[in-house]
Amino acid sequence: MKRITRDFITLFNVLWYRDFPLTKEHKEIASRAEWTTHIGFCARTASDLLGYFMYFEHGNRTDAVMKDNAENVVANLEWEWYEPRKIEKVNEVRQLYEAKEKCQFSVFVTYSDNNFYDDNLNAVKSQWGDSAEPIVLFLVRFNRKGKRVFDTIETHHIQNGRSKKIRSQPALPWHAEGKRWEDWS
Repeated sequence: MKRITRDFITLFNVLWYRDFPLTKEHKEIASRAEWTTHIGFCARTASDLLGYFMYFEHGNRTDAVMKDNAENVVANLEWEWYEPRKIEKVNEVRQLYEAKEKCQFSVFVTYSDNNFYDDNLNAVKSQWGDSAEPIVLFLVRFNRKGKRVFDTIETHHIQNGRSKKIRSQPALPWHAEGKRWEDWS
């Protein structure tokens, strides 16, 4: 894995808790728009800290594109509220796949009901195939209790037909043990 990919993964995961759109005491459920904004914030801040530029809704309506100072594409990013197992609704992996040779890595942020975790992970892996170019998958796992209740965010690196889980952390800051947001009640 290239250093730029590792660095982006680390920063995105660290930034996940920053300016989080929920609080345990006041607001435990966020709208799709709030999650879209939060993901965009994490991606843009990671890009900025790496010294790159982030462009939203760029080119062929890619959610975001990270570029260097010579306008070279470093990464294409897509995120989707629907679970990837719903292939007829979710075309983001296909979009990233079509543009994979024009960047150093691709990023897909999405969600998975824990009951369909394997289906969702396999949907991304099968669409990415044996590509030599990597895709980073941030998978926010949840349990459905009427609304989605997030529990974990996982990071997977998929390349050459293989998937490796790089990181797993609580999706909600107040579940992050030892952190300042931890719930003490």
